[in-house]
Amino acid sequence: MIWSKQRFQHSFELFPRVLREVIPLLLPLSAILWGLDYFVSVLNKSRFENPYDSSVLLLISAGVGAVILESLITVVWLILVAKSTQKQMKNGVGPSSFKFLTKNFHQVLIEYIRALISTSLYSLFFLIPGVVRWVKLTFTCYISSFDPQYHEGSKDALESSSHLVKGRFIPLLFLLVFQMIFPFMIEEFAKSASLGSGVTYSLFIVAWLLNLYFAIYLALTYFAVASYKLGNP
Repeated sequence: MIWSKQRFQHSFELFPRVLREVIPLLLPLSAILWGLDYFVSVLNKSRFENPYDSSVLLLISAGVGAVILESLITVVWLILVAKSTQKQMKNGVGPSSFKFLTKNFHQVLIEYIRALISTSLYSLFFLIPGVVRWVKLTFTCYISSFDPQYHEGSKDALESSSHLVKGRFIPLLFLLVFQMIFPFMIEEFAKSASLGSGVTYSLFIVAWLLNLYFAIYLALTYFAVASYKLGNP
């Protein structure tokens, strides 16, 4: 089951422990990404207001840089939060989540890029096939991090993710939309409203904490679904 009251409660219980472990790395990385996103938005606004004051090449370069950086940070988020969640499920027993991140980062990044390219190709002409592909590949990074058969070379991460999502597509779609929309709305409100720097930063932190909570929930969902599929092929 994708939507689970028990899993929401479990995520809430694990949240402070996972937060303590991941915040030293994830918060600074997120702040860098926020800064680059803000820089891109300022360049874009300047381009429309006064085309002679901003270079198209600079805007494109900053935009590409933001996409690349966001991809790298997304992979770090997924690996670090999922491993920390798994570790805290065992009461903190296990190897360092940071060591796990450094060991698996390059391979997970490759699979993330594969999934990104696949989703983009499906989205070339119609939006719906791209959304479908996006949902089906939700668990790609988790599989490439935690599945022993993947590391043995006997399992493809993209195909395995589609297999795990089978029969769970609609509830997972709503979960992903729900996960994205609330932090996004808070961040957009913080950008557009004139509330003072203190309130603005506080809203960004709230959005960041919501993202972390849902990342924990999604990791628990993967572990539950993978365990179910393993016992019920």
